Amino acid sequence: MSTRRGIDKESPKRVGLALGGGGAKGVAHVFALEVLDEMGIIPHIIVGTSAGALMGMLYAAGMSAGEIREHIEDNTPFEEGGITEALLNRNILKWFTLLHPSSVRGGLLNTDRFMEVNLQRIGVRTFGELKIPLRVVAADFWKRQQVIFESGELMPAVQASMALPGIFTPVVHNHSVLVDGGTVNPVPYDVIQDDCDITVAVNVAGRRSVPEELTPSFAESLFNTFQIYQASILREKIKRRPPDILLEPEIVDIRIVDFHKARHVLQQASPIKERMKEELKRLLGR
Repeated sequence: MSTRRGIDKESPKRVGLALGGGGAKGVAHVFALEVLDEMGIIPHIIVGTSAGALMGMLYAAGMSAGEIREHIEDNTPFEEGGITEALLNRNILKWFTLLHPSSVRGGLLNTDRFMEVNLQRIGVRTFGELKIPLRVVAADFWKRQQVIFESGELMPAVQASMALPGIFTPVVHNHSVLVDGGTVNPVPYDVIQDDCDITVAVNVAGRRSVPEELTPSFAESLFNTFQIYQASILREKIKRRPPDILLEPEIVDIRIVDFHKARHVLQQASPIKERMKEELKRLLGR
């Protein structure tokens, strides 16, 4: 792994980074990480939910933004067409072997292999081995409350944070059933606000256009309802105490499971990079 530059000694403010959930849209977080690398800022702490937890783990382990982008390209299908065309492509067939049918109740797909590929890439398996402190948000299914991981093994924490209900298998850990952190805290900047001078929150939820056929399909109802209550949670948090910088890239018509549209996500989200740079420069007095 490459070595990132340290924070500018003239601006010793503690910068915290919160990366939100969004499934396939989570690849957009790479732009925030690129800004940090280019400005020579090492975050004081990172917190992530779902896809944000995965991206945060890779970066906290020592991967540069450039290496993470390469990792995404190596392990994510990039197709311009629809899902049918994507399924006929050799690269996506290799990728789908990482998400195999689950034999456990509660989810269609098991993410064990997917997590193993990522853990092997970083060569780290515990929070204590990370180069940057990381917190991961998941949800206790039966207690209906937030669970925050910051120590112990990375795999159950990140895997639980990404366990989209009904799609990915829930994680049973310490006698609790854990699911996607987006169900309780889609952009968890509040988890680190008191520990940082500047909090940067990245919301990659995006939006959906209203289709000609107004009545949604079963899948659309399921996924968009998930997005509705996530947006409601975030709005209420912002009313109470907003982050110092809130980045919301204009990602349009990309669904949570549209992993074959990663290139479209990156194209749409790229403008957030310059805005983040400008805001950080202002707040750091550079």
